[in-house]
Amino acid sequence: MRLISRLSSLLLAITIVATTLHAQQPKLVHAQLTTLAEVHDPALQIEAAKKANTTSWVAWPVKTLDTFNAGWNNDQIVYLESDHHDQSDGFRTQDSTDFAFILVRISDGAVSKIHVESPKRTIDAGDTRVVYLPNAAGDLSVRFFLGLAQEATQKKLRDVSVFALSLHSDPSGLAALASLTKPDKDTFLREKAAFWLANRRGHEGFLILKKLAHDEPDPALREKIAFDLNLCKDPEATTELIKMAHNDEDPKVRKQAQFWMANKAGKAVSADLVNSAENDPNTDVRKSAVFALSRLPGDEAATQLMHVADTSKDPAVRKQAVFWLGQSHDPRALDYLTKLIQK
Repeated sequence: MRLISRLSSLLLAITIVATTLHAQQPKLVHAQLTTLAEVHDPALQIEAAKKANTTSWVAWPVKTLDTFNAGWNNDQIVYLESDHHDQSDGFRTQDSTDFAFILVRISDGAVSKIHVESPKRTIDAGDTRVVYLPNAAGDLSVRFFLGLAQEATQKKLRDVSVFALSLHSDPSGLAALASLTKPDKDTFLREKAAFWLANRRGHEGFLILKKLAHDEPDPALREKIAFDLNLCKDPEATTELIKMAHNDEDPKVRKQAQFWMANKAGKAVSADLVNSAENDPNTDVRKSAVFALSRLPGDEAATQLMHVADTSKDPAVRKQAVFWLGQSHDPRALDYLTKLIQK
């Protein structure tokens, strides 16, 4: 009896989600609208539109991982088929939702454009045909964008496809992004997937980035991973940046990690940056650590720069510390430099 009750509750929850998405039709104007509730796989309808060899849009709702907004002025009209000057009066408070509309344009027998839009916006279709799939399955939507990200020839389509993958709350979305970071994928996809893993995939995304930071042989990509870790909200991301700053074999990667850990954690990483300024085996990295110290917030920057200028055994590092003190607006820096000149 308890099992039946649980199954009933699960079916009710699924029905509520499906009904909610179905009820939220796009706010379409100037559209030749057809709704196909029986089609669950967007790829099937897109293939049919390609064979028709006419310009049309295929649209469907996607349950998003977290709240989604489309940016500036959610109440402005989005024009799918032509450019219009934005007549809005500036930035307004954004209303976020837990789903988005995907709109894929098909022309000349191929996908030519992708829009991801907030349900708060009115969408002007420019008198083109729009086929709406209210019951598109999340995993099938993920499968479509994973394929498009790898097969499209236009960089813009590949870029937006990876972004669309990052939005999906369906568990397959995470697996799809992770697969795009694999060594057999091209650098463009790997960088884009890593960026969205950092931005939208929480601890699970962080774990994938952490593995990349350790295992990736390409130092250029590890530099990008340092930036992504700076964006990652997971509390362990700072610790990983510190490890990169100390342990990565490539000096350029260590420099990037220093900069971003200072940007991310501020005063909390002062001691680590001072350690790098004093002990890193590479002169450029030691000097870079001094620059990172200069980016610390408040009076911490001048405090640490004066410490390095006083204590470092490396003339190049001391010179860097004095230089950045000269750029500081901290009144203690001026006093320090004045006394230094008078010695």
